[in-house]
Amino acid sequence: MTLLYPLRLLSERIENLNEEMLERLKSSAVRMAVVARSPVFIRWSPLLMLLLLAVYLLCGATGFFLLESEPHEMLVRKWYMNLAVERRQFAKSISSRIFNDTRNLLIIIDREQTARVQQLLVESLKGYEEKLEIVPPSRREWTFFSCFNYAYGLLLTLGNGVKVPSAVGSQIFAVVFSFFGIPLFYSTLFIVVYRLVSPILKSPSMTIRRRLFLLQLLVVLYILWSFLLALCLYYQVINDFWNSLFVAFTTSMTIQVPSPAKVSACGVLFLQLACTISAALVLLMLLVIAATYFPHQVLPPVEATPFDKSEKLMIPPRFAVVVDQAGESHLSSQ
Repeated sequence: MTLLYPLRLLSERIENLNEEMLERLKSSAVRMAVVARSPVFIRWSPLLMLLLLAVYLLCGATGFFLLESEPHEMLVRKWYMNLAVERRQFAKSISSRIFNDTRNLLIIIDREQTARVQQLLVESLKGYEEKLEIVPPSRREWTFFSCFNYAYGLLLTLGNGVKVPSAVGSQIFAVVFSFFGIPLFYSTLFIVVYRLVSPILKSPSMTIRRRLFLLQLLVVLYILWSFLLALCLYYQVINDFWNSLFVAFTTSMTIQVPSPAKVSACGVLFLQLACTISAALVLLMLLVIAATYFPHQVLPPVEATPFDKSEKLMIPPRFAVVVDQAGESHLSSQ
């Protein structure tokens, strides 16, 4: 029994701590619910959500910049170093086979001439590589602006071409950042759209027929917006109109953007902002559909408070006591 007594005390202590933690969590949840239902929070919730999203996006860009910039710089240096080494080894092998292979040519030259020939071959290989249009890794691929675009693209669930973090830490950070950031981004976008459009949808004049007409206008606006984006891509990035139209619609549906090698960092940011507008239009169309077929669930009526100041105070009627000729008294309203 003496050996079990400390264990019993420890178990009771752990149970007490668990109960205290549960009570604190309950009280915190109640406070958060009270704050969330307050009129001040409801009024300023879109701005607070946008501010939180901006801070989260900047933190994500900073994290990618700190985790990926230095390893990417080392990767670029290693790529150029390996290219130079392989180019010289290939030039050396070509020169040795041309001038020292006695089965083909009975010519033997000294080291100075060999070095000069090898340098000429290296220069020729450089020109040949330029004609092949080999795209080397860019040193500016993971600048802070590029990291911001990459973080923004993750929140949009938008493809970034072949751009993938190379470091293991940045890959894990990308998964965690997307796991919490995607719900935050789209919930913020939905709250902003809902707060902007709900007064119009709650209007008594907004009948079901008008809501359906609004839905048709939104579909036409979405298509026109995608065509406008396709024209911008056609004149700025892609020379093929049908390819630009395909990229515009896939971008507006948060599927894919062009390769970063074809678009500058400002162009990628422009496409992502255009994709955000397209996503807002899609959310608006879904909101109009839900408000058309489920109006009471999506747009609940505003309940009047029992002490509403807008209500007019009812003046009580006035009565007077009247005595008739028989001496009986009764009330009469004035």
